[in-house]
Amino acid sequence: MKILVLSLLRLGDIIQQAPLLKGLREKNPHAEIHLLLNRQFANVEKILDGVVDHYIYFERETLQKSLGDASANILWSYQQVEKLVESLNSQGFDQAINLTHNKLSAYLMGTLEIADKRGLYQADGRFQGLSNRWLRYFNDRFSGTQKSLFHYVELLGKAFDIPVQTESATTPRKKSKLVLLQCLTSDKKKNWGLERFSQLKRTIEISLVDYEVMVLGASFERESLLEFFSEKDLLICDLPEARKHLQSAALLVTGDTSIKHMAAQIGTPIVEIAIGSSDPSKTAAYSSQAVVIQTQAGCAPCVHSQACPQPTHVCAEDVSVEQVFGAVWDQLSGEKMAQRSLQLSLEKAVWTLYLDKANAHVEPFYALAAAEFLNSHPTEALQNVLAAWNEKSEQYRQWLKKAFAVLPTREELAVKRSFQTSDISDLILCAQDILKSKKDEVGYFQVFVEALLSRFNQPVQIYDRVSAALQEVEELLTIRESFTRHLQTISMEGAYYAKGIGQLSISGFEETRKSLQPNPQNAEL
Repeated sequence: MKILVLSLLRLGDIIQQAPLLKGLREKNPHAEIHLLLNRQFANVEKILDGVVDHYIYFERETLQKSLGDASANILWSYQQVEKLVESLNSQGFDQAINLTHNKLSAYLMGTLEIADKRGLYQADGRFQGLSNRWLRYFNDRFSGTQKSLFHYVELLGKAFDIPVQTESATTPRKKSKLVLLQCLTSDKKKNWGLERFSQLKRTIEISLVDYEVMVLGASFERESLLEFFSEKDLLICDLPEARKHLQSAALLVTGDTSIKHMAAQIGTPIVEIAIGSSDPSKTAAYSSQAVVIQTQAGCAPCVHSQACPQPTHVCAEDVSVEQVFGAVWDQLSGEKMAQRSLQLSLEKAVWTLYLDKANAHVEPFYALAAAEFLNSHPTEALQNVLAAWNEKSEQYRQWLKKAFAVLPTREELAVKRSFQTSDISDLILCAQDILKSKKDEVGYFQVFVEALLSRFNQPVQIYDRVSAALQEVEELLTIRESFTRHLQTISMEGAYYAKGIGQLSISGFEETRKSLQPNPQNAEL
């Protein structure tokens, strides 16, 4: 079997995809895996040992320069892409997987003569390939600044049915006294600041005198780093050398970089500083040994492709040296890492049931899901949050009822020759109430809001889109409420047995140490 994987993103994204590639290899141990990536990231070969059999390169930079060069033949770029497509089609791939999900990769996937295409591709003038709910969720949530309940790797693993692990380290790490700082990122909006990193270095060295602090950097970063660090503080290296340093480090402190993804796969503990366009809910280090410090600035996370609109770098200023050092201390001292909130775990459980439901071989068995959830979460803590959880469920249900109530009928819209905003003013007000409340943090009503914002040619289309969106919301809420009901039932049963209620007499019988004996005084026919 020959599998082609498309990964036409940046270096950090490719490194982040390593668990997916390893999972694909695990699932298809005898397959021949080919990876298509941009030529400028060819050095990633050295850190994907034993996972990919063959690398194929897309000359993106060369093609872009040619298209912008007035003296170049305008057809040259087209001819280069045509040659690549012909080469790919001649290799007889059995399956193609698109890990990129942008327009370029979709168009390229559309030209491939491969029967089994998985992920986004273009055909018949439209985008196709969103074959399950996980893929649609990924496509919806990762196209902008919408929040995601699931990590990038986790989502694609579910979407393509690829097993993934949080980190590859299976043996205990050697004790080390080396702390590494990765100070610079590919986007200055995500840079915490060299002066703050310099202060952090001094704080660690003063407070933890037996630890050595070194600064990782690429050769082109040396000049910038020397403004705040001495030459002896620097470890200027390429990717394979950085990997070796990470393997021997006790901790990495970093921004949103490709290095953090490499550290995650090695099993190096991480303190990640998420500022600027960095969105840890989607692309934080995929590791159980990572702590993320996220700015609380209202403008973050911002759009990756836009410059910072603020007069100062407010998101970086919001994260103090003391805050980062506190996380460093906790990691190095072995303090228990902060767990994700129980509310967030509940949301992930509900959405997992919803997203799994579209797969033919999966049914949302709420009792089983609830039992599994309670096995990994304390019942007492759950009881403390269920009141607020149920209150929010009721709020969602009220919003849904109101939206259905103010939605004009299809017949009303079908007879209209023109459309006025006033025709759906109550629906718009309903959506505004939801957005202003800021209570729909994980996007139950996102599809409803987007339906109102979509373009349409005829008034009746607004009914079709909004009605379909509200039905999706209703399905989600039904799953949420069913899951909650089973959680409450199972947790109450557990509480009864814990309090000894299971030892009370039942239907005229009293439990003794030897057996169940009839109690003549209480027995009834």
